[in-house]
Formats: sequence, structure tokens, C-alpha cells
Amino acid sequence: MSLEREINNHMNSAMPYMRANNTGTVVSSKEQLVSVIVPVYNVEKYLRRCVYSIIDQTYKKLEIILVDDGAQDKSGLICDELEKEDDRIKVIHKKNGGLSSARNAGIEIVKGDYITFVDSDDWIAGDTYEYCMMLMKEYAADVVEFNYKNVTSQEDVGQPKEAINIFAGKEILQYYMTTTTTTGSYSVCRCLFPREAVITHAFREGKINEDLDFKYEALSKCNRLVTTNQHKYFYFQSGNSLSCGGLKKRDFDLYEAADTLCELTKGENFGTIAKLGEVKKARTAFSLLSKIAFYGIQDESLEKERLVKRLIQEHRENVRLLLSAPLPLSRKVLCIAFAVNYPVAEWIVQQYRKIVR
Repeated sequence: MSLEREINNHMNSAMPYMRANNTGTVVSSKEQLVSVIVPVYNVEKYLRRCVYSIIDQTYKKLEIILVDDGAQDKSGLICDELEKEDDRIKVIHKKNGGLSSARNAGIEIVKGDYITFVDSDDWIAGDTYEYCMMLMKEYAADVVEFNYKNVTSQEDVGQPKEAINIFAGKEILQYYMTTTTTTGSYSVCRCLFPREAVITHAFREGKINEDLDFKYEALSKCNRLVTTNQHKYFYFQSGNSLSCGGLKKRDFDLYEAADTLCELTKGENFGTIAKLGEVKKARTAFSLLSKIAFYGIQDESLEKERLVKRLIQEHRENVRLLLSAPLPLSRKVLCIAFAVNYPVAEWIVQQYRKIVR
């Protein structure tokens, strides 16, 4: 075992677990295979930390698919080295096509009974998949969603008192549409899906926010969902991720994702699924304005004054619908503030950011 790996494992008090010998591990044939797809692109600094958190899972029957998406640093080489360390690892080298393309390449060869995703600069708690399989068995579920934590280092992350919720049939989609509307969180990395829910779909390639509609389609194939508030996934916030930083042209991909989701939910007569699809679409301008207010505009080709003016006009047309939706009170206040006087609201947001930094 390398010194680097030993340090990595002892540093992370956020995911405490006993060290395991991964060579020659005896696995019960009755255990179901869990496939973990990891897209890899220019993450040489973080890749081993991510993969070791998967290798060292207390649940051993794993297939770990590392998809080198044309990395220009040493990530591809590290993938090959990791493959030699553990025979559960499979490596795909491909031309750069983006996150969705890499995930789709992994889905094409996946063999697991259950499938999940981990981004290569993040990591997971040591008992994540054992915990998921236990929940599925205990609650007769076929899909699990666990909680996440945004972190800047491998710091100590405490766990809240366990809270479990169960959803069946169309309740699953109602839950998903409600949570993605209220919290904006829709990452597929938070779920362990049954195989059939994943292999029949593909991520939209060349876009971001692709999880939004993919997760809806995947969950539509599931029968019983168990959710837990336990932090099992750790999003590393380095400031260089796709979701961080100022507004860029590709952030407008959110329109396509929201439109696709709205089409998927149209005609759904259970609960408020269809209405929430409309709300998610109507929220797009508000989401982009929020990003500008919090992080500014990174792409110099975007003219702020003209862009903000257009987004404010669109936002004002949707305010009534947003205020009738199950948004948190803080978001509704921000909705009104953006519509009434965006420059003042933006200034207040900037002052708030300085305080909480």
C-alpha cells in the first residue's frame, strides 16, 4: 500500500471505516453486484482519493468503471495504475466528449444489478453501498437516495439523527419534482439505481444539467424509493467545478434541461407533478439571475446589462407561478426582490456573501 494511500485513508474522518484488504476478498455469491461509474477528466490531484473511497467500501461486490474522457493530464495513467491494484476496476479510454458522454460510455458496458455514479473529484463514505443495500432489504425498496455534503477538504462531517422516508409508485416522481423544485438538487450521484432504470436511458451529451431529466426518467422505472438524510456523498468544492464560479454560456443549457423535464411531466395527472414541471421551467431565469447575483459573470462575451434586462423581463412573467410553488420562503423573497429591483437585490446578496465567507 502506498504512503499516499495510507495518508488519504487516515485523513478522512468524514468517512470513518476500518481498513480492508481488497485482494483475495471472499464475497458471497448471493450478494448483488454494484457498478460504480466514474467519469475522469483532468483530476490527477484528486482521482486516487475518489477511487480509494470506492475500493475500500465495506460492501465488496463492486464493479468500478473509470472512464478516461480524453484527459490531458496524468489522470489516464493513474486510471491504468489503479486497474492493476484492484481487479474490480475496468478502465475505458475515449476521446473527450464531456461528462454525459463519459457516463454513457460506462453505461454501455455496465454489468451490475445496481448502478451508481461518482464524480472523480468527490468521495463517498466508507459504508455507503453496504448502507444502501441494507436499506433496500429492510424497506423492500429498489432505489435509494442518500444525502450529501458540500466540503472544501476531508474535514470531519457529523451525521444527523437518521431519518428515513419511503415512496412508492408515482409518489417517487412527486417527491423528486418537489425536492428538485425546492432545493434545486438533482444529482444522480446521490442514488443507487436498479440496473433496468439506468440502461434504458442516456444522458444528453455536450450539455450540463443533464442529471435533471435523466434522473426523472430513471426514477420513473422504479417501484419503491427509500431516502435517508445520512451524508454519504461528499461534493468537493474547489472553485473549479462546473457548478461553481460566475455565469458562463453553457449555463444556459439549463433551459434545455428544464424544457425536457417539463415535456416529460406534461400530462401526468398524479399529484402536482405536471405543475412542478412547469415551475421548474419557469424558475430557469430566476436560477440564472441568482447565479449572476452570487458569483457574477465569468464569460466576458456575455454583456451583463443586456442579459440581466432580458432575464428580469422573463422572470417577472413567471413570478406569480413561482410564488404559488413550494419554494422556501427565502427563495420567494428573493423572487420578489429580483422582480422589483434587481440591482439592489444583487447588492444585498453580495454583502451577504461577504459575511458568510
